[in-house]
Amino acid sequence: MMCFKNLTGTRLRVMVWVGFVVGCVAKFITGSLFVYNVYQDDIKQAFNYTQREMEIQPSLLNLGLGVGFLPGMIYDKFGPTVTSLVGLVVSVGSYMLLWSTIRFIDFYKTAGGLMAVYFMICGLGSVFTYMVALNTNVINFSDKHRGKIVGGLNCFFAGSPSVFSVVYYQLIQKAEDHADSFATFMAFFAILFAFVDIICALFLRVYKKAEEEVYVVDPAQIEAAVESKDNGNLNSPPHVQLHDIPSPESSNVEKCCAPKSSLTVEPKSLREIISDVDFYLLIGMFSCASSVGLVYLNNLTVISKSVHLEDKDQNLVLIIPITNGIISVTIGFASDFFQEKIQRMVIIMLSCFLYVGLSVLVMLLGDSYIALCVATFFCGLGTGIIWSLSPTVMSEMFHISNLGRNWGIALLFAALLGMAGQYSFGAIYDENKPESELFCYGLHCISGGMGICVGLAVMSVVFGIALMLHRGIKICRH
Repeated sequence: MMCFKNLTGTRLRVMVWVGFVVGCVAKFITGSLFVYNVYQDDIKQAFNYTQREMEIQPSLLNLGLGVGFLPGMIYDKFGPTVTSLVGLVVSVGSYMLLWSTIRFIDFYKTAGGLMAVYFMICGLGSVFTYMVALNTNVINFSDKHRGKIVGGLNCFFAGSPSVFSVVYYQLIQKAEDHADSFATFMAFFAILFAFVDIICALFLRVYKKAEEEVYVVDPAQIEAAVESKDNGNLNSPPHVQLHDIPSPESSNVEKCCAPKSSLTVEPKSLREIISDVDFYLLIGMFSCASSVGLVYLNNLTVISKSVHLEDKDQNLVLIIPITNGIISVTIGFASDFFQEKIQRMVIIMLSCFLYVGLSVLVMLLGDSYIALCVATFFCGLGTGIIWSLSPTVMSEMFHISNLGRNWGIALLFAALLGMAGQYSFGAIYDENKPESELFCYGLHCISGGMGICVGLAVMSVVFGIALMLHRGIKICRH
């Protein structure tokens, strides 16, 4: 990664904030992954797919996002520029492949699996951009602002589907038929990813690493160096220069460059991390909870159509991204402000209970518009909390240096579990649908799939409680 030791303090701060703005733009574009529900009916009608086939497409889209450990490892090794350029090639190429499917409808009617693979490549391309925006800004800012930074980035990531939904419903779908609307949307995304990956490659750099190399050192080495200096010994311990030792009179810049977590948590190798029980408990909690949110989000319009509320789709699809965006930035500030009293894990547990509530509500009362709105609101709240705070907790528990790899592994587990949940939802839906019909109508069509979501949500609570007990995490700090 490139470090900039010769930048002045003012210029460094400006460049760091420019990187944050670029990161927000990148996150906004990658949020387009979660608008599949607005155009899935157009795909189904254009290609005459079953619901099982339809469920595979967003599942593989999420699986592509879940292969985030590959972009994460590339980022950790080569930095943001290379990662952005790889994302440019993968994203633009995959969206253009999806655009081309409309030119060969007869072929893709019997090749739904190939089309699903295109969606998976889209997800993979998007996560390159996602990792560049997240990791670079987490590294560049002090850990005391980490919740705000991650929350702010996630606000753009979470809120963008509401904008893209309006674009699709009001500008694209009204002007073209089902097939052409889908194709135009895919070409639109190809252009957007080309733009955002280029500006990421040009403007995103890691600036803080130089300062961390100067100020963040092992406490034992600092003590040895101080002792050597006091004894008049000018030969300090290896890798520690005497001028590297921060004094009590150090400036605020020096203090912010020495995050406490970097001094108390050691980086772990891949072998060490995959044998850590806490790592699996955190991944289990995140995977179960986030898979419920993904299954519900991707099938929101399927649910509304099943209970004859499809005329409310343009309102329903806006609830999650708007709520998600607002709570993301709010919870980021709140978790930083109250972290001395309320630990972030406690707030994440709240999201798990919200997923339990929404799953039960839709399973039992999904044919009520009010109940569906409340459940969708719960989904927005839960998604905003867990996607904003989980990366932060991951970096605090297992060190920031390998966040790309560790968070990428979590995304992979979440995608695999979400894929199983979505396929089960589609299978149950198809079992309740008359063979001669393309759609299934009635609460019974979706209650079984939501029952699976109830089980996943309860498991997320179990994993969360186990993690808190194992680490001795209390609800409130005194």
